[in-house]
Amino acid sequence: MADLDPEVSSGYTCLNELENPGAGATALGVFSILFSTCVGIPQAYKIWRLKSSRGISFLTLGLGNIGSFLYVLNLVILHYNQITLSLSRDFTFWVSAQRSLTFVWVELLNALSMLCIYPLASLYVVDEPCPVKIPSLGINTVYSMRDAVYYGFLVQVGVVFVAWLPAVFVFSVDGRCEPLMLYGNFVGFLVGVIIVVKFLPQLRESWYARGSYSLSYLTYGVDAAAGIVAWAQKVFVTNERVSSWLPPLFLHALEIFVLCLNFYHDRAGHQDMSRRHGPGHDAHRRRASGDERDDDPEARYHHPGRGTAAPPGYVDDDWGYGAGRGTGGGRDGDAQRLLRPLSPSGMRRQRSFTDFL
Repeated sequence: MADLDPEVSSGYTCLNELENPGAGATALGVFSILFSTCVGIPQAYKIWRLKSSRGISFLTLGLGNIGSFLYVLNLVILHYNQITLSLSRDFTFWVSAQRSLTFVWVELLNALSMLCIYPLASLYVVDEPCPVKIPSLGINTVYSMRDAVYYGFLVQVGVVFVAWLPAVFVFSVDGRCEPLMLYGNFVGFLVGVIIVVKFLPQLRESWYARGSYSLSYLTYGVDAAAGIVAWAQKVFVTNERVSSWLPPLFLHALEIFVLCLNFYHDRAGHQDMSRRHGPGHDAHRRRASGDERDDDPEARYHHPGRGTAAPPGYVDDDWGYGAGRGTGGGRDGDAQRLLRPLSPSGMRRQRSFTDFL
């Protein structure tokens, strides 16, 4: 970030000289770049593995995409004179100069990594009605969820394009950071507002979903941990202003709260099987609760506690469920045990590697 200059009324000055960080700072910068590139992978993998976007707020993803690319714009403006200097010589000099542009690369790669999540999640969204009401604008309509997600992506592209357009025009005409300092500070203010509000929709989604489902513990847990470390550095090492660390602190506190809320529901087994979870789960829930009718052959399980009728050839076993007569507890008996209903109190199942992502 640019250095605070009390003599400049706009608050920040452009960075006009290339820096020469030490080996430790350079290694930390390389690690940060690699980390930012990979931070979205666990979330993308979990969505793909579960073939579901249940538990994920598309509004949070969209606000995150807009905020990330606006933040990159803010950094490009503040570092533009350094970018110009890095291009003034040969390739070796350009590579060396990237040490001064570490923050730009970190945020750019982070933005691209998280951007990939939105289209992947949209592939597995359940197409249900999505009402859109904005009384102040006279908007009151209902879209399908797939259409709403698609239009939301177009809005993100439009906002980012409009925000970048003035900067690209000024850079092509003037080629300096200084004419855009006020605009850069305004963009930074918008980024701060987005940082504060962007995770609130995810809080609402997780509150009603009562579980993590497709939301990644690893992606947002590591992001929150890295954010807390950055907050501590700003407060206790560089002594930056409250406005520079308070919005991110609020965001990461929300991330931690949402992850703890999801963990509580996942651990307690309180995940609801609502229609938004995807096809087939309603029938699964009805079978588990004993509400399935006998006209479904797959639902004819015997459960002594519920008083359901035993199938022909039923022999009670140590599990409290039926194994076929004459199976001797062999393969057929194992198959019967695998078909027994899940616990109605928790819908518990064996955990897989995906659950811990």
